[in-house]
Amino acid sequence: MKLITGGRYGGKLKYVMDTYGVKEEAVLDMAFLPAPDIRKEMDGYDILYHLESFIRSALEYGLDPAQIIEAYIRSHPDCVIVCDEIGSGIIPEAAEDDEWREVTGRIMCTLARRAGGLTRVTFGMAEELSCAIL
Repeated sequence: MKLITGGRYGGKLKYVMDTYGVKEEAVLDMAFLPAPDIRKEMDGYDILYHLESFIRSALEYGLDPAQIIEAYIRSHPDCVIVCDEIGSGIIPEAAEDDEWREVTGRIMCTLARRAGGLTRVTFGMAEELSCAIL
């Protein structure tokens, strides 16, 4: 598994397409489908984009996003997961937004450890970060 993160509009999708030699059609954009519909489609893709949107949708539907992602990774060990960095900045006032950031952060920590690190893309430039503790 490869994990890619960075700010919104920072060049993550272009980096993934260039690095892995894929077209946008090969990437499942999880930003626009509700979690139950995405679960049906995930198996057809090895590159998932907007993990943070999937997590929000899963929480809204009362689903466990960590469990769904874990099952996906078991069946797609060579997958690429792309997630916007949402943990920096102003703390949200709405409790559900704060919970979403917390859950997303915990899932990303787990994925980063499992992947042995991650790639952070800022302004289209990639920076490799590795985990000292696995």
